[in-house]
Amino acid sequence: MSEIGEILERIKKEVTPSKEEVNKLSEIAEKVKKRVEEASKIVGVEAEPLVVGSFAKGTFLKGEGDLDIFVLLPKHLGRGVLNTLGLKIAEIASHGKGVKAYAEHPYLRFYEDGIKIDLVPALKVEKPDEGLTAVDRTPFHLQFVNSKLDDTLRAEVRLLKKFMKGVGVYGAEARTLGFSGYVCELLTIKHRSFLKVVEEGARWHPPTLVKLTQEEYKGGMSHLVVVDPTDSSRNAAAAVSRESYAKFIAACQSFLERPSLEFFYPKEVEVSAFEYGEKHSRNLVLLIFETSPLVEEVAWSEIRSSAKGLGEHLEKAGFGVLGVWFYLVEEVAWSEIRSSAKGLGEHLEKAGFGVLGVWFYAKDTHAYVALELTRIELEPNEKRIGPPVYLREHAKRFLQKNFKKAIRGPWIEGEKWVVETKRKKTSVLEYLENDSSIDLAPDIRRAYKSKRVFVNEHAIAELKKSVEGV
Repeated sequence: MSEIGEILERIKKEVTPSKEEVNKLSEIAEKVKKRVEEASKIVGVEAEPLVVGSFAKGTFLKGEGDLDIFVLLPKHLGRGVLNTLGLKIAEIASHGKGVKAYAEHPYLRFYEDGIKIDLVPALKVEKPDEGLTAVDRTPFHLQFVNSKLDDTLRAEVRLLKKFMKGVGVYGAEARTLGFSGYVCELLTIKHRSFLKVVEEGARWHPPTLVKLTQEEYKGGMSHLVVVDPTDSSRNAAAAVSRESYAKFIAACQSFLERPSLEFFYPKEVEVSAFEYGEKHSRNLVLLIFETSPLVEEVAWSEIRSSAKGLGEHLEKAGFGVLGVWFYLVEEVAWSEIRSSAKGLGEHLEKAGFGVLGVWFYAKDTHAYVALELTRIELEPNEKRIGPPVYLREHAKRFLQKNFKKAIRGPWIEGEKWVVETKRKKTSVLEYLENDSSIDLAPDIRRAYKSKRVFVNEHAIAELKKSVEGV
């Protein structure tokens, strides 16, 4: 057997769930389904429980099994019942243990015997394009995947999921912007094996179009399009960012050249205090924000008032508004942290701190943005380059603005005016003190005054605390 073959056989065995794990999940699923049926009778509406997700498809990884159970309500009731009757049924079925979470609309999450369970209200439709919400097409995904997978292909899907987890591109949520489980399943169905998916992925270049049927794709093009076989107008890989797309291509190329278990089980990099500081060419700056009060109080308040305003606007125009609903997408916070981290990096790069990397993550009620810099202190003087001399008005304004504060110059380099001035601030802490010139998302900007900033060994200590849960 080849080296790749030996690696894949080992991984297959290690990620295949045991019969005991499958049986436990099956028993819990049946119990919850019966409770959904009983709850629907109490509420007085016909609701059908349906287990979906990776467990229902048999593609979940060992030790990572959870349950997604839909509470399917009649389509004619409309989407308005999803967060009323649908949630009521879910609350009863969860024995009051459910915590409300948000995607396109609310659903309940709870734990039973250590297993995470999501009870998701949805509408039962006959065709995918009849759905009134994004989740309404999920049962059709389940039906399609199960009609194409056998046990051999399910093992190949698990390999692909484990590989994508290992290289950091698994998950369509905002924190990753990577490949969903459904896309992993579609790629495996298309290419018939994990290794074939990797071989194809190594050759990808934008735009990449993946189709499982002969039906013409009716949506817009992107760097990666995986056509949803249940809806030819939908790109199932729309969430995959260019970065995740590129990481996957690079990982596929590297794995084929130098196969290793590390692609599936990456080594954890220990952040050492000895890597950062004045004696080294890199420094670490960490910003910590409180996030939960923002999302729960500010964001909901803004969405509520905006929804009210939209309703009043259309009512005044004569459209006869019968009702207004609003939801907060749970991943808004991740999107805001991502964009704010980018803004912080650009701000410090422009100031001259030499940004080597920017990372972000969230845990509990905190958001973390870490920046690796070549320096945390700038020289006291700076060289300012102005416009070419022949752009007379621009050059005149530059000279008028800088002449009095110049400690040397002006002079001409090439064709441009140049002056040397004294900096008003030199440390990274001073540049992070005020948020007015930093491109931040609204909620992070509101939290900026309460931020905490740590540098080098103090930043590492805080990061270790967050990892260890101290």
